[in-house]
Amino acid sequence: MEKAKKYLLLMITIALFGEIYFYPLHSSLRISAGIIALNLIILLVDDVSEFSIAILAAVAVFLLRNSTGMYFSNLSLIAAASYNLPSAVYYLVYGFLTFFLGVRKHRDQLLPTIVLMTSVDSLSNITEALIRDKLINYQMLQVIVLVGLARSIAAYFIYSLYKNQELFILNREHQNRYGQLNVLIADIQAEMFYLRKSMDDIEQVMSKSYKLYEKYKDHADLQEDTLDIAREVHEIKKDYHRVLGGFESFLKNFEDGGTMTLKDMQNIIKENTHRYLSTHQKDITIQFYFDDDFRLIKYYNLFTVLNNLIINAIDASSDSGFIEVTEHSNHDHIFFAVKDHGEGIDEDIMPYIFNPGFTTKYDVHTGKSSTGIGLSHVKNILETLGGNITVTPNTEKGVSFVLSIPKQSLIG
Repeated sequence: MEKAKKYLLLMITIALFGEIYFYPLHSSLRISAGIIALNLIILLVDDVSEFSIAILAAVAVFLLRNSTGMYFSNLSLIAAASYNLPSAVYYLVYGFLTFFLGVRKHRDQLLPTIVLMTSVDSLSNITEALIRDKLINYQMLQVIVLVGLARSIAAYFIYSLYKNQELFILNREHQNRYGQLNVLIADIQAEMFYLRKSMDDIEQVMSKSYKLYEKYKDHADLQEDTLDIAREVHEIKKDYHRVLGGFESFLKNFEDGGTMTLKDMQNIIKENTHRYLSTHQKDITIQFYFDDDFRLIKYYNLFTVLNNLIINAIDASSDSGFIEVTEHSNHDHIFFAVKDHGEGIDEDIMPYIFNPGFTTKYDVHTGKSSTGIGLSHVKNILETLGGNITVTPNTEKGVSFVLSIPKQSLIG
């Protein structure tokens, strides 16, 4: 039923466009726009048979022109039918030749498609002219070929615009998904930091349990209990190790051999930041000033660091404000800075902001604090890259986080 509706809509469209026509170069040859519509349908709509839609178009054009001829020109049914029958034959010939020559198979090749469509258009027009008993001289043949070429170019131009727009939309969607994937990877890396910390805690608990086991050798019941604790903790450790190993393997598949330009990372961070601002309904302006465009090898690490700092800057700002992200480099190092104009950080807590678990963020509804791993995770990543981070209060208000990373760590 749906396919029948589609065919009906397409044949009506072709018939209506078929009523838009002109006589080129003051010739007696009538040229309509219906064939442009038919060409576009053949090029764009894959589940429609070329010959089937041409037959339906021939019927629709024949019926519509008969109706308009009888109503507006007071023609008899026989007169109208005899006058419009060659037009219907034109569409039938066009559909057969298009199907036979396989125009649709060559649609992604500009020159072959235009040559084929021009040839089909010209042969169909010649057939119609012969049926109408028109004398086909050299001048008329020139007009037929030129009109066929013009209609073919027009149809292919519209087809190309459509495909380019479609490709643009697909690329845009791909870019959005790619940005979301980078955010996901950054979030996983942050959680992995917490998992690694838990692994260290589990190791300490196991060590303490074993020491208790050694200490209470003379107390069989107590020794058995401590041994049970050690076994259970060991099982927890194995589960943690399996989960952590799975995440590390997942990230390794993305990071091995992968590179990204600094400009691409900037665009992804921009997209992510705009989504975050929109979700939290904040009117904050963020400006990026990057002097370089290196190709990065450990881009997920850098993305995680910058993303954390920018989100922190947004959270520290009011509903409106200004954040500045800059980059410059010298011979050995790349420097990044994230500067906000928010509430700032009190001097008495400044020494503790990079400690794991430290946080000043609390949920206004539940009163629960955040995990407090953001800045400690940032510092941990920078240390693995051989870099460092410093924080200084701004002259007026807010703070600036400045990163220094060896070039060798980021660009090889």
